[in-house]
Amino acid sequence: MKNIYKHLNDIDIDLDEFEKMEVSEFERAKVKKDLLNKIHTSHQKKWKKSITAASLVLGLITSALFGLSFTANAEKIPVIGNIYKFFNYNDALYEDYHENSNPINGVAESNGMQVTLNDAIYDGETIIVSYIIDTNKDLGDSFYIDGVAVVEGKEENTFNEVFKIGENKYTGKSTTTVNESYQKLDVDWKINYMLSSLIADQKRIVGDWNFKFQLNKAEITIQNLTQIKEQGGITLNFEKLIITPKSFHIQYEETTSVELTKEWDSNSINFEVKDDVGNVYVSKAGVGTGSASFRYNMSASYDSLDPDASKLIITPKVTLADLDIVEYNEDGTIRSRGRSMNSRADIKEFNMDKIIIEIEK
Repeated sequence: MKNIYKHLNDIDIDLDEFEKMEVSEFERAKVKKDLLNKIHTSHQKKWKKSITAASLVLGLITSALFGLSFTANAEKIPVIGNIYKFFNYNDALYEDYHENSNPINGVAESNGMQVTLNDAIYDGETIIVSYIIDTNKDLGDSFYIDGVAVVEGKEENTFNEVFKIGENKYTGKSTTTVNESYQKLDVDWKINYMLSSLIADQKRIVGDWNFKFQLNKAEITIQNLTQIKEQGGITLNFEKLIITPKSFHIQYEETTSVELTKEWDSNSINFEVKDDVGNVYVSKAGVGTGSASFRYNMSASYDSLDPDASKLIITPKVTLADLDIVEYNEDGTIRSRGRSMNSRADIKEFNMDKIIIEIEK
């Protein structure tokens, strides 16, 4: 079975066979956010609108947390699912974030707003903090937070995302880029103010929401790559190799030429990955996001790397295909396109030249 997505596209599903289930406000909010952000997660790129079946995910980053400088009131801590998964399409990656990061569970309440810092993680390059905000008013589906992280006495660049998950309840993720590398670090994380677009006078909601804690660097290696391969109208820019005790991940950018998109309806690329001591690695998942410029940020995930390996040998396997299924809207415009299981539409497969990645020890 060369491409399971092609087969899934052709399955005729009777929706009456499925049993309805109640879902939480958190789950509803996650689906709503994913739709609003229009995340494109199909590993097979279709340049004309098409029927897509599924996409998988990758990842693993772990961290240890110690030496908290404040005490949490456990009775005030909200119970909620994996916040990391809410903000990312890489479910496998952020499932491991959730499982391996130790909780902070710190609560700060001010001006009618309660902020609960759930947990934090440091991977050697960034600090990610997840939190819950309970408000005394509706601030809309999302609102702006001016929150910063002071790392080892230096204020670093911090980006906050906040989305509604229930009545007057919000979940947030803070990502801070750390300019220096540490084995452990002291963090002073705080919110300066909140600002809702629903408030007519645009007054800032200020308060005292401040948390201090220490983080250990995760048991993880991030190797920056600078290798670029261009062949057959496709350019692969390999950016990072992430190695953890349980898996390794290849992050890269894929660009398709305009000429290729005019000639073919879709493309997909799978990697054959080997090392220099004889192991063959099978991808657990591949995922990516793309844009109208036919440029995609991609990731591929594999099981644990052999510690004796010093090289990865990657052969990109390309499939170009035309589509033969068309679905129309009521007004006659094309809603989606796909490829049938036994399609006779044109298809072309070829291997790009090998890429060698030297593994840093």
